[in-house]
Amino acid sequence: MRWKRRRDLEGGKELGVWLLVDGDAVDEELYVESHEYRGGGFDVYTATPDGEWTHEGEFGDVDAAFERALDVLESSSHPVEGP
Repeated sequence: MRWKRRRDLEGGKELGVWLLVDGDAVDEELYVESHEYRGGGFDVYTATPDGEWTHEGEFGDVDAAFERALDVLESSSHPVEGP
């Protein structure tokens, strides 16, 4: 399994999307999401295809949110594909 960034899925409120894939199957998803459109900050969370999700934090700025997402990726036992 490996983490793969899916830039084609980013847009709107999703600023960063990584998928933990095993072949063609997605095992987990990692999101950096903006709530600026409603006056909020940024959330980082993971989700499974079964609909289970884990909130990894709420942040006031995008840099802190991406830093947390990168921490989640680095703490994973799975490699990250690409830059």
